[in-house]
Amino acid sequence: MEQRVIRTAILDDGEEDRQRIGKIAESYFSERDGAWEVRLFSDSDILLLELAEGKYYDLFFLDVEMPGKNGLEVAREIQRYYPNPVIVYVTDHISYAPEAYEVNAYRYIPKELMERKLPEALGAIVPQIERLDQASYVSEYGGKGIRILYRDFYYVEKDGKYSKIVYRGGVYRERKTLQDIYGQLKGDNFLYLDKSCIVNIYHICSFEKDRVILRDGMELRVSRQRRQAVRDKIMQYWRENL
Repeated sequence: MEQRVIRTAILDDGEEDRQRIGKIAESYFSERDGAWEVRLFSDSDILLLELAEGKYYDLFFLDVEMPGKNGLEVAREIQRYYPNPVIVYVTDHISYAPEAYEVNAYRYIPKELMERKLPEALGAIVPQIERLDQASYVSEYGGKGIRILYRDFYYVEKDGKYSKIVYRGGVYRERKTLQDIYGQLKGDNFLYLDKSCIVNIYHICSFEKDRVILRDGMELRVSRQRRQAVRDKIMQYWRENL
């Protein structure tokens, strides 16, 4: 089996800062088992062109203030290619922090603290990326089989006598109950929103009183009876994983 490569893109128009971030990332990965790749970019257009051509990155380190598109605009462009990018801002411009979290940034790190904070961020994020990459839902129905990685698994809902799984690659329907599917899902990524829907917490970017919002903008309703339990579970997951 081909070895999984953890790919990191670093975008900063400042040569010195770009090299500093790159060296910290390379030092972190060099001390771990597994394959990795770190790419440095000074121009956002080149990074976005690579994404448009199908290049995949697990992790993005972005500056905020840059010529042309700023880091917030770049994040929105990245989200066009896949809905759940892992973005860390490394910047001198702390005033942008609230806006950064609007584009689902996982960390916002001042450049003056990068030597201490970047390894901490990598230590929290990379193991989660690896866990999600390895774990998967496997099923066979009607002579067809499917394997859906947890990181690609959005939610599953009751659809008549079937269950409909919505994932990055599309929709998969099988004649199983939600309870059967939930019993097969491992770990603490999944929770019931109501008796007819299970969601992967990994893809939730925010929640309101009666709904959760996924990274691609999809909204899912939460039953009145489940609201407090859903809120508590999401907050616990966020605190423990990022």
